[in-house]
Amino acid sequence: MRACKSVSFIHKHSKFIMAGAIVILFLGLFILGTSNKHAGATTHNIKYFTCINVDQDDTLWSIAETYMSSEYTSINDYIDEVKSINNLSTDKIYYGASLVVPYYAAP
Repeated sequence: MRACKSVSFIHKHSKFIMAGAIVILFLGLFILGTSNKHAGATTHNIKYFTCINVDQDDTLWSIAETYMSSEYTSINDYIDEVKSINNLSTDKIYYGASLVVPYYAAP
């Protein structure tokens, strides 16, 4: 008779048992999902600035080739930013001059 009472209990409360099992399943999936997001998360680079001295053969184009990264859509966008930072109205730069140039790097 004891077996019948436990089967009867499960049968009477099967909706609650099923709901509890579903809640536990969703909580487990949620915890697994959030832990995987952090494990595979990529870090974004941060923009920094540095001061450089213009060498003999430097141009804004060659400086852009050295310091520009994929955060910029084009080399012209990078050159425009360098010109803006340094208050340059033309592309002309002079040997020995100091320029502030942006670059991106991991934090």
